[in-house]
Amino acid sequence: MIASIEADAYPDNDSVSGILSFLNDHREFLRWTPSASSNRGFLDVPEHIGAAASEAYRCAENNDLRAAVLLARSVIEATAKAKDIKKGSLADKIDEMHDQGFIREHIKEGAHEVRYLGNDMAHGDFVDPVDKEDADLVLALMSEVLSEVFQSPAKVARARAARDAKRQAAATP
Repeated sequence: MIASIEADAYPDNDSVSGILSFLNDHREFLRWTPSASSNRGFLDVPEHIGAAASEAYRCAENNDLRAAVLLARSVIEATAKAKDIKKGSLADKIDEMHDQGFIREHIKEGAHEVRYLGNDMAHGDFVDPVDKEDADLVLALMSEVLSEVFQSPAKVARARAARDAKRQAAATP
């Protein structure tokens, strides 16, 4: 509303230079938001999980820190479900991912850290604010889980396939 009212003060607001001048003079009201298609590089992660992880990062970039933490928690749960671990609480699912060998001990602990802070958001306990450092840490830990469960195994599979292809090519006359 402020922009449309003040735009009338710019006699040249129909030209590109007038619009640019207006935007420059009112930049405190502008906020750039990355497009919904921006991706944090979650190659080899199921599309719906990678999209949610990217969205969590976009939330943090926009200073929507509670949303970022809650999405990170949800990404951890979706990761367990993608590995057919669907029963029990999120804590149980994280432990089961470890027990089934999808994540190592320290990644399990990181997933639980995401769960701890995310639980506050998921259960409506908004007493303590989420700061940028906490949100950034949660997102980094979420990314570690995605790497451990999806990305690292896919890289190994590609390396194995490349080696096998070279061996077959060398053996073929």
